[in-house]
Amino acid sequence: MRRLINYLLIWQAAIILITVFSIPFLPLRPTFVGGQDQASVANPKPYLRNPLLFSRANFDGIHYVEIARRGYDFGQQGFFPLYPRILHLVSRVIRPPALAGSIVSLISFSVGLVFFYKLLKKDFSEKTSQLAILVLLFFPTSFFFSFVYTEGLFFLLVIASFYYARSGKWLPAIILGAVAAYTRFVGVFLFPAFVVEMWQQTPRELRTARRFISKSLPLLLIPLGLALFMQFLHRTTGDPFAFFHIQKTFAQGRSDKIILLYQVYWRYIKMVFTVNRADPLYLTICLEFLTGVLFLFTSIYSIYRHRLSYAVFNFTAFLTPTFTGTFTSLPRYVLVCFSSIIAIAEILSRLSVPKKTIYFTASAVLFVLYLALFVRGYWVS
Repeated sequence: MRRLINYLLIWQAAIILITVFSIPFLPLRPTFVGGQDQASVANPKPYLRNPLLFSRANFDGIHYVEIARRGYDFGQQGFFPLYPRILHLVSRVIRPPALAGSIVSLISFSVGLVFFYKLLKKDFSEKTSQLAILVLLFFPTSFFFSFVYTEGLFFLLVIASFYYARSGKWLPAIILGAVAAYTRFVGVFLFPAFVVEMWQQTPRELRTARRFISKSLPLLLIPLGLALFMQFLHRTTGDPFAFFHIQKTFAQGRSDKIILLYQVYWRYIKMVFTVNRADPLYLTICLEFLTGVLFLFTSIYSIYRHRLSYAVFNFTAFLTPTFTGTFTSLPRYVLVCFSSIIAIAEILSRLSVPKKTIYFTASAVLFVLYLALFVRGYWVS
C-alpha cells in the first residue's frame, strides 16, 4: 500500500511540474481551455489566472463543468450523466467546479488503483502486478485519470466491479456495474463479461441452462444504468440514441454510422503519410494509430492468456469507439482496458532490464509530450 501511495504522489508531482514548465515553452491555444463559462465561447482569462487548475478541465472538461452547472445543452448528449452529477454536488462545497472535478477524479483513481492491485494479486505474481501498475501510470495519457474527465471514476467502477465479481460477491459487482453503465457507454459490456465470469465460477454439475439462467438474471440490472440515460434522452430529445448520433457534431472524422475496424486502420495509414508533419495534430494521429495497433494485439493476446471475462470486456471496450470511424480519443478510452495493460506488463516481465528501461523511458517521454500539449490547449485525446 505504501508503494502505491508513493507511486501516486510521484505521478501527481510529475503532472504538476510538467504543467508548470510547459507554460513558458508552448504557446497557448485558447479555443477549448478550462475555466470558460460555455463550451462554445473561447475565453482564456480564467485559465490565464490559474493554468495549473484550469488546464485540467480543457476540452471535454468544459462540457462536464457546464453540465454540472446548468444541465444538458445542445450537443452535450454524448456525455453520460453520473460524473457531472457528482461534480454538481461536490462543487456546492468545493469551488470552483474544476477543482471539485479534479479531486473527485484523483480520489476515484487512487481507490481504483488499490482495487486494481488487489485484482492483479488474484492471478499474477508480485513482479507482474507492480509492472502493471507502472505501465498504467507511465501510459502517455494516464494524466486524464486526475483531470476533469470520467476516466478516474470509470476506472474505479470497472475495476472494483471486477474485483467483487472475481471474489464471488455478486451484489456489489452488479451495483457497481450498473453505475459504470451510467457513467460511460462501454460500462454496459460488464454484462457479457460477468455472464462469462459467473459461468466460469459455476460448478460443472450445476451448469444446466435452467439453473444458470435463473442464477444470472440479476446481471440484467447492469444495463439498467444505460437504460436510465436512454430514457432521459428520449424524454428530453426524442432520441434515446442521441449519445451515439451526436458524435458526428464533434467532427474529428466521427460518423453516426458504424464503420468497420479495417477501414479505420486504412484511413490512419493514409493519414500518417499525408498529414502535415509540422502540425502538432500529426503527433496525435501517430499516437492514435499506435494505440490502435498495440491494443488490438494485446486484446487478442488477452483472449488466449487471461480470464475470458477480462478478455470480453477488454476487446469490447477497445473495439466500440472505433465504430465511429476513427481512433480519435482512443488513447484515452483504452485506459480502462486493464487486460491489455496486464498483457504489456507480462511481456515486459520477460524482457531484460535494459529493454524494460527503454520501454518506460519512451513511455515517459510520450507522457511528458502529450501532457504538455494538452495543458496548453492542443488536442491530444
